[in-house]
Amino acid sequence: MSDARIAVDDLRVECLIGVRDPERRTPQSLRVDLAVRVEASAAAWSDELADACCYDTMARDVAFLLEGGRFYLLESAATVLLRYLLLPPLPGRASPAATRATVRLTKFGALTGDARASVEVSGLAAAQTYVREDNAWGMVDVVAETRRLGVYRLNVAPGGEIPRHVHQRMREEELVLDTGLVGWQAGQPPRLLRPGDRFAWPRGQAHGYRNEGSDFASIICLDAPPFVPEDEVPLEGGG
Repeated sequence: MSDARIAVDDLRVECLIGVRDPERRTPQSLRVDLAVRVEASAAAWSDELADACCYDTMARDVAFLLEGGRFYLLESAATVLLRYLLLPPLPGRASPAATRATVRLTKFGALTGDARASVEVSGLAAAQTYVREDNAWGMVDVVAETRRLGVYRLNVAPGGEIPRHVHQRMREEELVLDTGLVGWQAGQPPRLLRPGDRFAWPRGQAHGYRNEGSDFASIICLDAPPFVPEDEVPLEGGG
């Protein structure tokens, strides 16, 4: 057994964060410090990235959550990030599950002079509860739902398809995590997507996904407000 602490220190993310009117209009720099505890024996002996907790991927996902989440409070942002970091990987994935995590967010300019405001949260994976919902195209892991935002991991099964649809109320942003997905949006032909591809779907813009790979392919989905089933309106003809 090899217990490892994987950390990302001093990650800077430009995002909307705060409750005052100027903060809701102008992005500001946030310092992010993250740490997770994982069992690292498999990665140590195989020397393969697939067996490791990838700090580059962790930083990418956290930046997406902060930029797309448009949080009001540091407490809300930090808690959502904590729950994402502690979310178990899908069955069959080689990457290790985090057993505990710590998130510290530092905000510049909130106080006078050189003072900085920060919030730190920590937690154990064993203390978290996640809801998993099955549907026709795969399954959804509910990462977190605040009053303003829902964070979900959409896991599309091989051959599964999220039919082309629109939203009239929800603002939706998505980040592709895995290979194998084909996506389409209004006015463009379907195209093969890559991990790290990001989308911000304006209300009323048609979009959808199909998994042409041989394994589950996941997407982080942000909905503001949290997912409203009747607001996901399928379009005739699907894809």
